[in-house]
Amino acid sequence: MQDKHLSPLSFIPHYADIPVAMFLASFIADPIHLNGYQLGTVFVIITVIWDILAYRCFTYSIEDKQILIKKGVIFKKVIHIPYARIQSIEHSQFFLFRPFDVEKLQINNASKSGSHDQIVLSAVKTYVGAILEDKHKQYQNQDVVEEVVEQPDVEKTNDKTKEETTKDNEYAQYKISTKDIALYTFTSFRVFITMFLIAHITHGVVLNLAISIYQKGFGSNMISLIAFSIMAIIIALLLSFIYTMFQFYDFTLVKEGKYLEYEKGLFTRNKVRLSTDRIQSVLIDQNVMGKLLKIMTVKIIMASDGSDDESSQAVVLPILNSHNYAEMMNDFFEWIPLKTLEKFNSRKRSIWLFFRNFDWILLIIPIVIYFVGWTTLSYSLVVIGVFTFFYTLGNSYFKYRVSSIGLTGDTKNDYLIVSNGFLFKQRTYYVGWHEIQSMRFESSVFMKRNNLAHIVIRIRKGNSDQTTGVHYIDYDGAQKIYDWYRQ
Repeated sequence: MQDKHLSPLSFIPHYADIPVAMFLASFIADPIHLNGYQLGTVFVIITVIWDILAYRCFTYSIEDKQILIKKGVIFKKVIHIPYARIQSIEHSQFFLFRPFDVEKLQINNASKSGSHDQIVLSAVKTYVGAILEDKHKQYQNQDVVEEVVEQPDVEKTNDKTKEETTKDNEYAQYKISTKDIALYTFTSFRVFITMFLIAHITHGVVLNLAISIYQKGFGSNMISLIAFSIMAIIIALLLSFIYTMFQFYDFTLVKEGKYLEYEKGLFTRNKVRLSTDRIQSVLIDQNVMGKLLKIMTVKIIMASDGSDDESSQAVVLPILNSHNYAEMMNDFFEWIPLKTLEKFNSRKRSIWLFFRNFDWILLIIPIVIYFVGWTTLSYSLVVIGVFTFFYTLGNSYFKYRVSSIGLTGDTKNDYLIVSNGFLFKQRTYYVGWHEIQSMRFESSVFMKRNNLAHIVIRIRKGNSDQTTGVHYIDYDGAQKIYDWYRQ
C-alpha cells in the first residue's frame, strides 16, 4: 500500500478553521482600517487553499517493516515508524464517519521525541487499521519466536513455548453496566466539578437565576433551602451521568493472550489494542467514597510518544468491586503478584509532619490581620483558614492510613507495590523492577535522627514520567527497598 491519501472526510474537522479565520479577520481589520468582511473572505480562501494543499501533500505507505509518512506543504517531512517501536494503535470513529466505514488512527510509538512526530491518520478506511494491527501483532510474535530459537536447550524451549502458548490462549472479558456507570459518576466527585463549570461558563447567570427563583418561590425557609440544594445536586448528578454515559457507553475490555483491547464511547467510538509487555505500571485509584462503597478504578500506565491521557494512562476497569478484586486482577494481570512479603507503612508521627508541611502557610492569616485589622477580608481569611485547618488535618490522617510500600520478593523479577494518598484519594502502583526508571532515597539529618526516610520512584508515562513514592517510613525499611532496587 504505497502513497495513499487520506479520505476526503478528513476535511470535516478543518471546518472549524473557517470561523477562526473570520474571527482573526475581524480582530485585525479595525486597527489597519480594512473592511472586515473582505479581509475575512481573503482569510477563509487562504485557509481553504492551505488545507487542500496539506491534504494533497500528506500520504502514508504501509510497508513490510514500517509505516512511512510524507507530509509538509513548504517544508517536506518523511517519518519512518518501524512496527517494533509501536506501543499501541488507537481507533476513533466519529458517528458521522460510520456510514462511510472511515475512522481516525493514532499510532503511539516508544520514542521520547514528544508529540511532534506522532502519527495521526485523521480519516482512513477501517481496513487500514486492521492491516496495521495484523502487521504489528505479526512483528511482535516474530520477535518472540526469535528469542525462543536462541535458547540452547531445545527440550526446555519447547516446554516454555507450550506454557506461553497456553497463556496466550487465555481469555477474559469485562463489560460495564448502567449501574457501574452510575456508581462511577457518584464516586468520582464530578458532580461538584460540573456545578462549578456551569457557574463559571455562564458567569454566574445560572446561579443568580436559581437564587431569584428560590427567593420568589420558597422564601428563606431553611427546609426549602435544603430541598433546593438537593435538587441542584441531583441535576448536576444527572448531567455528570450523561457525560459519563457518553464517555463509557458500552465499555468492553477483552484480554486475549498477551493483548488487552478496550472499546468505549457513544458519539465517538474509541478502540485501543495494547500489548501487556508494554505496560509500565498498573494503578488502582480509590477515593473516600469508593472506600466506603468498596469500589475502585483500575488504570494502566503506558510509555508512548503521546502526552494525552488516552495514550499514556488508560482506564481499563472503571468500576471494580473489592470482593472481585483478586479474581479480576488475576484474569487481566495474572503476572502481577498481589501480596507483599515485606510491607512498610508510614509512621504515626507522619500525621503531624504531613499537617505541618502544608499548614505553616496559615501563619500568614494572623500577620495580615495584624497589619490590616478586622475587615471583611480578615473574616474571609479566618473562614478559609478554619476550613483549610480541618481539611488538611483530615487529609494528613488519610495519607498516614493509606501510605505504604512493599515488595513481592527479593529478585529483579518481583514487584514494588506503592500506596499513597492525596486529596482523599488513595493510589496504589504495581511496578516491576525493570519498569522503574529511577529510585531516590531521601533522609535529612532531622529525619535520620527520628529514624525516618522517603522513597521516591519515577516510571515512564507517555513521553514523560510519573513520580510516586511514600514518605516518613522507617529508615531501615526504606533502606531495604533501596537495596532491592540497587541489586
